[in-house]
Amino acid sequence: MINDSQIFIALIIALAAAVLALRLGNALYE
Repeated sequence: MINDSQIFIALIIALAAAVLALRLGNALYE
């Protein structure tokens, strides 16, 4: 069973990873 806290943490990690990927992609693109 998945807890709401685990889903919340997973969303935060996914969001942070997406932000880092966008920043890295922009840095490499320029």
